[in-house]
Amino acid sequence: MSRIYRAIILLMLLIPISSPAQKVGVVLSGGGAKGLYHIGVLRALEENGIPIDYIAGTSMGSIIGGLYASGYSIEEMEDVALSGDMARWVSGGIDHKYNFYYRERDQIANIVSLPVTLGEKGSSDELPRLKLPGSVMGTSEIDLALCNYFTQPTAAAHRDFNRLMIPFFCVATDIENHRAVELRKGDLALAIRASMAIPVAFPPVEIDSVLMCDGGCYDNFPWRSLDENYGPDIIIGVSCTSIKERLNRNASVVEQAMALITKPTDYNLPEGRSVFIQRDVDVSVLDFNNAKEIMAQGYNDAIRAMPQIKSLITRRMSAEDYSARRDRFRSSWPDSKMGTITVSGVKDRQKSVAESSLNMGHNRERDTLPLTAKQMGENYLTMLANLPIDSKFPSIVHNDSTDRYDVFVELEAKPNFDILIGGNISSTAFNQAYVGLRYQSVGKVMQSFEADVLLGPVHTMARAKGRTTFITDKPIYLYYGYNFNITNTLKGNFGNLTPVDNAEQMKAMENYFSFSLGSALTRKSVLDATLHVGRNGYSYEMEGYERRQYTHFSYVGGQLSFDRTSFDKPLFPTSGSRLTASTIYIYGRDERNSPDDHIDKIRQWGGVKASWEQYIDLTHDGRFSWGHSIEGVYTNHPTLDSKEATDLSAPHYAPLLHSRMVYMPEFRADRYIGVGIMPTARIVGNLYARVSLYAMLRDKYNDALMHYLSDVSLIYHTPIGPVSLSLTKYGFNTKNNLYLTFNLGYAIFGNKGLFY
Repeated sequence: MSRIYRAIILLMLLIPISSPAQKVGVVLSGGGAKGLYHIGVLRALEENGIPIDYIAGTSMGSIIGGLYASGYSIEEMEDVALSGDMARWVSGGIDHKYNFYYRERDQIANIVSLPVTLGEKGSSDELPRLKLPGSVMGTSEIDLALCNYFTQPTAAAHRDFNRLMIPFFCVATDIENHRAVELRKGDLALAIRASMAIPVAFPPVEIDSVLMCDGGCYDNFPWRSLDENYGPDIIIGVSCTSIKERLNRNASVVEQAMALITKPTDYNLPEGRSVFIQRDVDVSVLDFNNAKEIMAQGYNDAIRAMPQIKSLITRRMSAEDYSARRDRFRSSWPDSKMGTITVSGVKDRQKSVAESSLNMGHNRERDTLPLTAKQMGENYLTMLANLPIDSKFPSIVHNDSTDRYDVFVELEAKPNFDILIGGNISSTAFNQAYVGLRYQSVGKVMQSFEADVLLGPVHTMARAKGRTTFITDKPIYLYYGYNFNITNTLKGNFGNLTPVDNAEQMKAMENYFSFSLGSALTRKSVLDATLHVGRNGYSYEMEGYERRQYTHFSYVGGQLSFDRTSFDKPLFPTSGSRLTASTIYIYGRDERNSPDDHIDKIRQWGGVKASWEQYIDLTHDGRFSWGHSIEGVYTNHPTLDSKEATDLSAPHYAPLLHSRMVYMPEFRADRYIGVGIMPTARIVGNLYARVSLYAMLRDKYNDALMHYLSDVSLIYHTPIGPVSLSLTKYGFNTKNNLYLTFNLGYAIFGNKGLFY
């Protein structure tokens, strides 16, 4: 009996040891950029061996929780947060690198683009209507990023979120029925996209015929759902927003909209088996520029809560256990090789072009050279950046029979017409107002037609142009247009602080037709041949004549040019380079009629021009960049009927924005070499300081071979264009020619009929 008794006692002692271990669930709130706080909390939990058995999240919490549940390490998530990718994704645009430069080169940087729809199917309304966007931000980059991060985990879990590395669900809002929806199966990328679709900011998505938006509208902290679904022993709740749900008067439009439609959130975790880590992170929901500080706040708050966490949770996981669990799940991810690509939602001709675009750049023998996920993603963004079509959330599904990922893309045509509005607000006479109308369509070829008008006291322009593009790996295009430009420096203030002794008054008018045949050798390089046929008129004061003189030059001109750029910004870049090279030939008739004399002569000349401009990010974080440039021109430009007409038609060295606004003969020459340095420092955020110094070597003018331009500028980049305050100086041998100018927007200049 004693042996039996001892065995019973031993068995009773062993029962607590073999009982189920504590299960821990983590709940992550929404909060946009504030949600980077969660990464710091997860790091603290891992470093202290706290196990995580279940995870749930809303909005940004769904992204962080989904990444963690899918097997991404803390270091990988931190890298994403610090890379700047998230800030770019929520900017609403597609990265500039996906745009074909041949489309941008002759376009004006408009501030606003308003789509216009000419009625809809079944509508009797035949009058044009403005079609306002359904959201502030575009989501093409976000959609693709979510697919890249979550397609393989979805396949490994067989579309069941409970089979991820850590069982997971996220919450979205059913817009029509005004209720929270738990998403636990299907496409993980699409579920997270629905959970983070902040109203007004991002468009909603459709799942199983239900239109869904941000889960924070009805449950921004889904601890009760986690408790009911998984029944964890301990809940760790993490909130990065105020639990008082109050806004201040400086709240953004998005934050105000969310406050109006958001249901009060329950933050009352169950007592005795929960820990609440909370901070109202002091950034806006779309401000991802302070990622490091936000993550550090989450880490520090979690460390402060660690004694309480450890008192409730006795179970531990070592770093090796975490790593082994992560490696086991990630080893089950199928390789990211693309299979078939199916396009729907558009007409057959548009569908054919889209399919061709998505399959660009790889061998058609798919079985031997399948398209990679990276190639498909680049093709997808290139297509959306350059064709007049939009895409709903793409579906990428693993095909078990082929072991490839089949891609399903549902497209919709953009409105054919866009009203373009832009210009420049200046402290000088260089104020401009711009309006344009653009038509685009895509079938077997892509057609674009545009008419625009620019009005200003110094520069006026009107033009009509069209382009027919044959869409291939290297698009080929035909360009045709009419251009009318007037430049007038007879009146107005150009910002001079001191007397001016090198600028003159003149008026130039250009009328010309332009025809080009070109090819995009790469996304950022263009090779084209151009023909101009036109007539220029120059008005100027001439020594010895009481009246202003008028010269007309009728011409035919041709140019063969190469242009390549990788600038990060169209104006005041801080990284990238631009290389141009061209050769021209001009044949024309030089005429001057005045009461005193008559001149009528044939003039012809040829020339070459090359330039290179580069900006190097020396600190690799945008804080300081070094810029330098060189430009050289050689022509046998003849002497026209007057020195003034000769200068006006000669090549122009104008590296500064201000130097393009005024007429200074010393910077116009048949042959010259110009060099410059442009160091730029970021002061804070999007505010930069730039110093520019340029020197021009030319034939002797006013007894000098060297001529100088310089300025110091403060530049602030905004979504509608740069704001700049510049102090500009011409020449160092005089106190004269100092200017102060302010500009907001994009200063616009028409192309020159004589090319240089």
